Amino acid sequence: MPSRHAALLGLAAAAVLLSSCSTESGKAAPATAPPSTSTGPRFGAPPVPAPLDASPLEKNPCAAMSPDQVASLGAPFKNNDPKPDDYTGPSCNWEFATSPASSVGGTLATKDPGHGGISGIYSKKQSGGVTKFEPFTVNNYPGVIYDPASNSPAGLCTMVVGLRDDLGYVIDVSLDGLKNPFADSCEVGKKVAGYVVQYLQKGGR
Repeated sequence: MPSRHAALLGLAAAAVLLSSCSTESGKAAPATAPPSTSTGPRFGAPPVPAPLDASPLEKNPCAAMSPDQVASLGAPFKNNDPKPDDYTGPSCNWEFATSPASSVGGTLATKDPGHGGISGIYSKKQSGGVTKFEPFTVNNYPGVIYDPASNSPAGLCTMVVGLRDDLGYVIDVSLDGLKNPFADSCEVGKKVAGYVVQYLQKGGR
């Protein structure tokens, strides 16, 4: 989905400042999920309260949400499109049975060695590289709704939630211009973030 890839490129660009100091290898944490070996959050980003083992999403990126959970976001579930080898990390695109088409994309940002979790977006804010910056929390995990552009399409919302201090999960919600039958694209994204965190808190079950 073009809008998801554009959002992910924005996150990658936001993290350029981190590339020289990140120790993230691009691999998921071991199953025991020990504390991150990175230097922690930067640029004023809040810390992740308890690092999550994200390896279940590497193996099956679409397992983060069940069809019933997708339908609970506001419209019937149509299908999903798993991309475990996507260029920025394992991803899934969940499509709704709506016309015009609406969808939600989620990516575990493991393949950008400088992504630095949500710190990349905080660094982008400091440099004036975002036109929208709205911190939020879901299940006590920090996230940020952000937009690097000033003319994004109606119904588009992009956010990142921290799974570890050095690892983020990027969510891109693309609804039709009228957002029917949804209430708000960013609220949909927050619900997705909650499902992802819950899934990993349960050990990928």
